[in-house]
Amino acid sequence: MSSITIDAPESRSAYPSSTVSTEKDYQSIIKISVWILGAIIFCLAMIDFYAQTYANESGFALQTAQEDLLKLNEDLRVSDIENYLVGSPTVQTSPADKYTHMCKQMKKYTWQGFFQTYSISVYLGLGNDPSVDFVHVSGETTEKPSVLASYSHN
Repeated sequence: MSSITIDAPESRSAYPSSTVSTEKDYQSIIKISVWILGAIIFCLAMIDFYAQTYANESGFALQTAQEDLLKLNEDLRVSDIENYLVGSPTVQTSPADKYTHMCKQMKKYTWQGFFQTYSISVYLGLGNDPSVDFVHVSGETTEKPSVLASYSHN
């Protein structure tokens, strides 16, 4: 005769083994950590994206306004700059580093992103409310600005 042992239901564990449960807990913790880290990186990238967008929009708005006013034989003045800025940049005023033959002062508007800093430089003339002679957006590749070139031809 063969002997078969049958365990009574009371003697069997009602819970699965603890190693399977611990494995699932670790997997859940890893998944949650990856999602949280991804969300943090995404938020930081968005901060950087908005800083870059604000700098580019402000620079192009100033350049467009300057070109439109030049067509009307008027100048964009330093008092008008605030109307074209997007966001809240920090401002530094210093002597002009480029184009000093025409510009005496430079205002640098800076937007701080998380990974990088974005800025535009506005070169000004003389006077109480000086004219904006040139706007340089940090991503531009042109070395000689078209506005200064139009001044030199006249």
